[in-house]
Amino acid sequence: MKDALLLTFSVLLFLAACKKEAPLPITDEPAIALLSINKTSIQEFSDSLVFTISYRDGDGDLGIDNADSTVIEVVDNRDPANLVFGYHLSPRAPNGTTLTVQGELSVVLKNVIILNSTATSESTTFSIRIKDRAQHWSNAVETETITISK
Repeated sequence: MKDALLLTFSVLLFLAACKKEAPLPITDEPAIALLSINKTSIQEFSDSLVFTISYRDGDGDLGIDNADSTVIEVVDNRDPANLVFGYHLSPRAPNGTTLTVQGELSVVLKNVIILNSTATSESTTFSIRIKDRAQHWSNAVETETITISK
């Protein structure tokens, strides 16, 4: 009896300690959350970073048909004016529809380099955001520190 009571109390204490992420808001502007990064330490020229994000858009106008257009922005914060990488995102819902879309996607950044030619390593963070067809930008999410080594 005591063991069962102790086990029940332990499980309840564990569940109370678990922290849930707040859900993304439902608005006409897209909202994103960073779910994971595949690595926090990489080798320049050989390793890729994979950012997994969740998204939600209240009116469903996320993504664009034109494959030459970029709507996902990844910024290397070592030089945010010049190190901006753009990615295409296909439509998440048919054009002309208004419905809430949500899901997860992965963005792959290849060939990260060290900017200072005399350094053997550098650290940076990356910021990510998404623009919808109405030109609304999502919130920006920032990664933890990533170390790039030779």
